[in-house]
Amino acid sequence: MTPAEAAEAVKVQVQTDKERIEQQVIARYPRASNALRNAALSVLANPSPSAPGSPPGVRSGNLRRNWNMSGGAVCITSGMGYAGYLEHGTSKMAARPFVDKIQQTALPNIMAIFAEIGG
Repeated sequence: MTPAEAAEAVKVQVQTDKERIEQQVIARYPRASNALRNAALSVLANPSPSAPGSPPGVRSGNLRRNWNMSGGAVCITSGMGYAGYLEHGTSKMAARPFVDKIQQTALPNIMAIFAEIGG
């Protein structure tokens, strides 16, 4: 095998491995998004009312129920328009941040899901 042939063989193998890994990553997006959603349900299970600085308490349950998973990424979004007001607060209400807590809760599970990639 000449050096040029060896280089081409390595290039082909790297491309094949890259495509296989990309497929494995994409296949894990739904599981990782589901881990985020489960973390959201857990974090937002506080009784109402909540203290400023802690995640919002449950009043109607709409914030907990209205999370949508994105197909092309590991992400969830809230369908409730007031989620931003709770996260950041308003001039009359202290923030009840929950996004970072959801991410911190879900991160170990998401890392484990993507650690399965290989071989």
